[in-house]
Amino acid sequence: MSASDKKKQRKENLGSELTQRQRKEQAEAQAAKRKKTIYIVIGVICAVAAAALLIWNASFWKTGAVAATVDGTEYKACDLQYYYAQARNMEYYYAQYGWSQFNASKSDGAQWYDEAEGKTYADYFRESALESLKQTVAVCKAAEEAGYTLSKNGQETIDNNLAQLDKACVQNNLTRGAYLAQVYGSGVTEKVYLRNLTNDVLASEYEQYYQDSLTYDDAALEDYYKENTDSLDSFDYRIFTVDGTAPAPMDENGNPKTDENGNQVEATDEEKQAAMDAAKEKADAAVAEITASDDKEAAFIAAAPNYVTEDEKSSYSDPDYSLHTAVRGNMLSSSTSTDAADWLKDSARKAGDVTAIESTNGYQVVLFLNRYLVQDPTVDIRHILIKAELADEDDPNTEDVDESKVPTQEALDAAKAKAESILEEWKSGDATAESFGALAEEYSEDPGSNTKGGEYTYVYQGQMFDDFDQWIFDPSRKSGDTGLVENTQDGQQGWHIIYFENTDGPYWKYLAITAKQQADRNEWLTALTDAATAEAADGMKYVGSENTAQPTATPTPNASADPEASESPAE
Repeated sequence: MSASDKKKQRKENLGSELTQRQRKEQAEAQAAKRKKTIYIVIGVICAVAAAALLIWNASFWKTGAVAATVDGTEYKACDLQYYYAQARNMEYYYAQYGWSQFNASKSDGAQWYDEAEGKTYADYFRESALESLKQTVAVCKAAEEAGYTLSKNGQETIDNNLAQLDKACVQNNLTRGAYLAQVYGSGVTEKVYLRNLTNDVLASEYEQYYQDSLTYDDAALEDYYKENTDSLDSFDYRIFTVDGTAPAPMDENGNPKTDENGNQVEATDEEKQAAMDAAKEKADAAVAEITASDDKEAAFIAAAPNYVTEDEKSSYSDPDYSLHTAVRGNMLSSSTSTDAADWLKDSARKAGDVTAIESTNGYQVVLFLNRYLVQDPTVDIRHILIKAELADEDDPNTEDVDESKVPTQEALDAAKAKAESILEEWKSGDATAESFGALAEEYSEDPGSNTKGGEYTYVYQGQMFDDFDQWIFDPSRKSGDTGLVENTQDGQQGWHIIYFENTDGPYWKYLAITAKQQADRNEWLTALTDAATAEAADGMKYVGSENTAQPTATPTPNASADPEASESPAE
């Protein structure tokens, strides 16, 4: 991968480079408001992974017992068990990325959620189940009062979940009933599962409907900007890291030292501190070198290869590699340390300021270039992605290409022909935005838009890959224009059919609208849920009741992992 390709990859992943602490805080903040919706789509899939661990003891199960009362309506243990399993699946998911200490191989009641409060994970899951049920009931009631009913897309979500359920049943050689009993509990029959899933989907859908209905005038958006400049402003800056990692101790043969158990010996605390001290000295020297120059950006570009690791030198020889653009301030901490982000956001910052800031594994040298509010107009477009088919396996007769990963020219030509055929189909029909959207839902292979008519709104310049970006931001572009653009990005090779809808407002307004909508939706949801009444009944003791043993030790965190990125036409 070239240095410029690496830079593009870093730009693409800018929003995903969160620290473990930030990921957990973000996950918990989302979970606090919408616990019930996280696993509507992925819950069944996660449950497949946990199925062997979550085998409910039917001897404890009392399916007819009333476990809770919400707004005067009684709910049985089986309904609470559904939400208990959802909460457990969520925590299981968090644990895979190191955001939780939950250990799915232990019983829920045998490990502490909060040892100081004497609360086990079983206690926590029961509390979460009741709160999730309370919220679902409240939102469904609001939807009913507003005359809102489940949409076609909502029903498709339910159907897709059932399809995933059936797939899991085949993989585990179980019937629906047997699988649900294993994953959720013997009281969660297909009828119970479908009833609660339907309520979940309806509540989630109505929340989004409510959020989308919120509108704001320009004065409200201007006021929001004044209160959130650090989040909405964009920043241009350059950065490189002086490595402060202490090298692993080596033996007399030049191999990493190991202990009596064969584990590699780590550097001592003194060695680690010495490495960080040396990194600070180098970083300070880099700052002094850059500061002394009249052209600080040129000096930064020239200095970077001399202060980074040997493996990084070739990358930083590309003048653009150290350049970062955060299209909004709250993305700064994704590419820099928190302290460096705070330094960049300081209102006293001016072009040419440079500093060295300690980070986890060294010192970051940062050059501030610019801070601004993006006023350029955005565009609303629709598109249909037709991917070129890949071969099932690599052709051993071709050494320079792997046909299972890179499509042949024949496959690309076939994708283009299909795209041209779809475009002609659209032209021969109503030739409207709506009819294009219908074709997008039928043909497009972009999962980010093929369930919403292929539409992307408030697309800012530079968001999409170059050829796509140039087409949609052509000054001559007008509403109703269509065209074909080839996609050469890895994993997405093929052709886009693009429909240009219209020019929209500046990107910062889209960010402000979205942020205000989410904040106001959460406030509405909190008030709605708080107004509902929910009380646990005697039957709650049967929810998750196989997990009643008390913990004997505080569990240790699971190892972390990085989730895979989804596909989109963005660069």
